[in-house]
Amino acid sequence: MAAVPDRAGGGRLVERDRELAEVDRALGGALAADGWLHVIEGPAGIGKTALLDEARRRAAQAGVAVLAARGGELEGEFPYGVVRQLFESVVRTARPARRRRLLAGAAGFAAPAVLGPEAETAAPADPAFTVAHGLYWLVANLGSEAPLALVVDDVHWSDAPSLRFLLHLARRLSGLPVTLIVSIRSGEPGSDPGLVGELAGSPGARVSVPAALSEAAVASLLAAAFGQPADVGFVRACARATGGNPFLLRELAAALSADGIEPTADAVAGLEATGPRTIARATLGRLGHLSDHAVALARAIAVLGGDAQLPRAARLAGLEERQGLAALDALVAADVIPASGRLEFNHPVVRAAIYDELASGERSAAHRQIAALLAAEGAELDAVAGHLLLTHPTGSAETISTLHDAAAHALALGAPDGAATYLARALQEGCERDLRTTLLMELALAEKLATQPSTIGHLEEVRRIAADPLTRARATIELAELLVYSGDWERPLALFETALGELGDGDSALARRTDVLRTLMTAYDPRLVAGFEQRMPALFELVERGGTEARGLAMTLAGVAASRGLDRRRACSLVERGWDEGRLLVEGTNDATISQGLYALLICDELDRATELVDAVADMARTRGSLYEFLMDCAYRGGIENQRGDLAAAEALLRAGCERALEFGVLFGIPSMLFFAADVLLERPDAADIATLAETIELGAMADVLSGAFVFQVRGRLRFAAGDRTAAIADMRRAGSIHAALGSVNPNLNAWRSTLALMLEPKDRQQALDLVMAELADARRVGQPRGIGVALHALGALEREDADHANLKDAVAVLADSPARLEHARALVTLGAALRRHGDRTAARAPLRDGLDLATRCGATRLAARAHTELAATGARPRRAYSSGRDALTASELRVARMAAAGHTSQQIAEALFVATKTIDAHLQHSYAKLGINSRRQLAAALERDPEP
Repeated sequence: MAAVPDRAGGGRLVERDRELAEVDRALGGALAADGWLHVIEGPAGIGKTALLDEARRRAAQAGVAVLAARGGELEGEFPYGVVRQLFESVVRTARPARRRRLLAGAAGFAAPAVLGPEAETAAPADPAFTVAHGLYWLVANLGSEAPLALVVDDVHWSDAPSLRFLLHLARRLSGLPVTLIVSIRSGEPGSDPGLVGELAGSPGARVSVPAALSEAAVASLLAAAFGQPADVGFVRACARATGGNPFLLRELAAALSADGIEPTADAVAGLEATGPRTIARATLGRLGHLSDHAVALARAIAVLGGDAQLPRAARLAGLEERQGLAALDALVAADVIPASGRLEFNHPVVRAAIYDELASGERSAAHRQIAALLAAEGAELDAVAGHLLLTHPTGSAETISTLHDAAAHALALGAPDGAATYLARALQEGCERDLRTTLLMELALAEKLATQPSTIGHLEEVRRIAADPLTRARATIELAELLVYSGDWERPLALFETALGELGDGDSALARRTDVLRTLMTAYDPRLVAGFEQRMPALFELVERGGTEARGLAMTLAGVAASRGLDRRRACSLVERGWDEGRLLVEGTNDATISQGLYALLICDELDRATELVDAVADMARTRGSLYEFLMDCAYRGGIENQRGDLAAAEALLRAGCERALEFGVLFGIPSMLFFAADVLLERPDAADIATLAETIELGAMADVLSGAFVFQVRGRLRFAAGDRTAAIADMRRAGSIHAALGSVNPNLNAWRSTLALMLEPKDRQQALDLVMAELADARRVGQPRGIGVALHALGALEREDADHANLKDAVAVLADSPARLEHARALVTLGAALRRHGDRTAARAPLRDGLDLATRCGATRLAARAHTELAATGARPRRAYSSGRDALTASELRVARMAAAGHTSQQIAEALFVATKTIDAHLQHSYAKLGINSRRQLAAALERDPEP
């Protein structure tokens, strides 16, 4: 609200009825358990803080609990500074039982950010995601006690980790009894403009922009300030000079009054050249009327920022206790700080004006003195380090040590970007070579966790200056990994070779990790696969020797062996050797190696064993709060359900994985998710929004490796289904060239040859037959029913004039006893359609009915529609689609219903799926209605019931 205090510090609310109504609606959202983000945006002085103050007052009156914080220009680098303002007091002062409730479940991941490293939790797996996820659930737990309003003033000055949390929360407020109200100063870059812009533009955010005061309001406020009505011309001149900004108007009135100027027509001429900058400088002019002690104290308060306390400020200003108290009284009387005596300025513009007037060297010396004062008091490390960030480098070993410790502290909090800031500043102090190498390496690793691009340059520098070969090797390996993920596939292989040479016998575990990474690169890149072929016997020998380091290599080789159609039992044995009864997951490893083992199990149709391993990964994702392990769970569990023919469940997993991957920018996992659940995209119209990813995803360097082949296959199948034969064939040929170069000939998961064959023009029939026969030969060599049945189905579809339909009948028979329910349904429908075309309508009905029923059970909407059409053409009367029962559930409803039936609470399901509890409850209510039940206790039985035949 436009609150313009009079000279005594009181306040009046002027022309803010609309803004207050919007605040009331935002609070009503919390009361109705459906909150949202309310943004108050405007220039300095327009009244944002006053509106937030009134929001807090109204919330208290309405029974809405309030937690408040304020971003500060000097505090923008304190990791989770705003988060701690919001939550530390309420969590730290809670009784033990309440604290356990607040930090229960996933909320426990928030403990380090709220309570500091003293919280007994491990460092988060994926800091950008894990801590924000935990803080969301802390907010949800607080909201379950009472409706809640989180109020953050000057959010643009919040630290980056806090901003990421607020953005994460803003996207998930729907269904929570929580409203987030923030103010943003327009025209200010803030601590992280990108994050601030994302927050303000969050879907569902409601933005309020307080308007400038009207001339009538200006007249009213001037009359209050001067104690007499102002001349009309004077009012208009003041309105023009201030732009109707309440704070600037107040400052102008105070400056004019101090100079003895009356609000008459005679004073108008002197106002013509006045503008906002002039008025801001007038604030400093008011200090000129005060004593030297008051000015010194004001400057000390400006430099101290959020750390301002009278003893500290007085000491910094060089004042004794009595002098400090007298100076404080003078600042209150001059309306520079509030009458409450709190050591903060009446407006941030005042602090900025005073701070900016200090010479650069003077500011630096003051901040260094404050850091020493705080350190002597035993203040928190971040408070000390925050002031050191604002000093000029002087080569201080003590400064380096403090910032180094602060970086470790920030990492323990789960704030790697804060650690990077401290380490970068420590390096500016200057130090000898060995220490510089250590700081640079730690900086690069922190930047890697924070996904900052500068980490590559810092790793390059470590490699250049490090005297220790092991340190150079570690930097080289980290650099090679980053280059792979950034799309540079030229240098990493040479870097891996260099690292292995530098390691020698110095670090066998790191050498094995490097070998695994090199193996992964070379095995799935057509340009490098020849080198892998040469090393493959030696790699198998390394696995046979055993040891901890061989686990990841065994998993990697399992994926290669399975995709190449080598001995299926050997591939599964390699998975077990690598998994080592779960030690691979528990002891930590590169997630890509676990992924390779799961890939092998999917290819080998070992779906039950794959489910067991994915369950372990999912449990670890919940324990660690790991986004990457959650995405792995979605990708491979989705692939398992897709292969089992449960497309509804596969769709829910695919959707959850893609949504989180897109939200957090983890795009390299999307190709696998799309490939493993490709049937979802082809058969379920509701998944059309996900299918667009196959067209829009930027592949970069991935276009020429296995991940690219996955996308081209999915894209080709979708384009063919849409009628674009030419583009579809081009995509499939490109995918096929990659698979052929890699020796990926096992068709059990990857039947690209038969897929391409069915796309070719009739004139290319012989080429199509050659492709299918080659695939069938490989399938029979491997000996897995899925691959054999798919190839026989394609062969039968190509032989349209075959009156006996032997290959189609063989395909149906082979697939009947396999886990490939969807492929079985496809073969049945194709057989029935072929019989109908040849005039045997009676014989066609049985496979078409069976195919329709199986397609419906699989959730294959388009296949079911085709079977329905074919069956109707035989003269039969197909049943209608389900409108109730299990098969009427959507993909997400079915997944949630199954988890609830297994005994999980709504909150546990929401935490596991990284969604809001409201979403889970809505899915369950819809499921109850479709299943004809009214409680969670009835779910298991209802889901087991077969739908009507």
